[in-house]
Amino acid sequence: MLEERFRVMYLAKDGTGIKQISLSWRQFLLISMCGVALLIGIATGAVGLFTRLYHNYRIVSLENDRGKLQKELLTIKERLAYLNERIALVEHSSDELRKSVNLPPIDSDTRQVGVGGSAYSASLDIRYITDEVSRTSAELKIDLDRFERELLYEQSILRDVSAKIIEDKNRIRHFPSIRPILGGVINSRFGMRIDPFTDKLTDHRGIDMMACTGTKILATADGVVKVVRNSYRPDQSFGKYVVIDHGYGYETLYAHCSEILVRKGQKIKRWDPIAEVGTTGRAEGPHLHYEVRLNGRQINPEYYILN
Repeated sequence: MLEERFRVMYLAKDGTGIKQISLSWRQFLLISMCGVALLIGIATGAVGLFTRLYHNYRIVSLENDRGKLQKELLTIKERLAYLNERIALVEHSSDELRKSVNLPPIDSDTRQVGVGGSAYSASLDIRYITDEVSRTSAELKIDLDRFERELLYEQSILRDVSAKIIEDKNRIRHFPSIRPILGGVINSRFGMRIDPFTDKLTDHRGIDMMACTGTKILATADGVVKVVRNSYRPDQSFGKYVVIDHGYGYETLYAHCSEILVRKGQKIKRWDPIAEVGTTGRAEGPHLHYEVRLNGRQINPEYYILN
């Protein structure tokens, strides 16, 4: 009786009244430990089962996500392939643009070097990638990088075309191309002629245009006034004259002027009045002596009158 420590009382199911069970300290401790162990086992099993179910769910979900990702990557790859076809059309168009501005077309080898695709692709060898999604992703990265480089290369080509167009427009503005006197009649052409003062055969290195004294003389292209000569000896030389430097090797000379309307170093635009027709210098009557020079050599000015 001294060892009895715990007494468990309970109501009998058969209605016979209250019953009791007497437990020693050791018996109670053993039963309690077994109960705790049972609870821990049940809890551990439940956690393990829940974890396994959750992991299985996550695996299935990730597999589904991978499948969707693979489909999206393949869709992007198809669209990129279409864009690569469009790039081929852009390359063809850029070649046509280069031809239109007298630039040579770019061959495929030069484009390959400019884009630099082969060396870069070799550095990203995907043969050893076994995972399908990772392989597709790596292939897509290579294709995107190459596509970006192709776009940048085509952009540089278009910049060249744009620069050439600007240069050509600038060259056209500086190209002598109009009649220096509106309605002026050529009465002495370029080449050999009988000199009106000596009656001898001489080489005439320009053209003469008849016009009334004071008629405006126009600059035939954009340029900078290189020479203004107001002093002269009567009956000798060009009298009063102007020389305009148009760049690109072109210069024009306007001689026998009555008045000079510009100064040395002044920038001139085509159609700007630069002088007036006169009879200064070695001239029989009012007219303009007009010369076109290319790299210092006189060329027939009629080749440069387009209007």
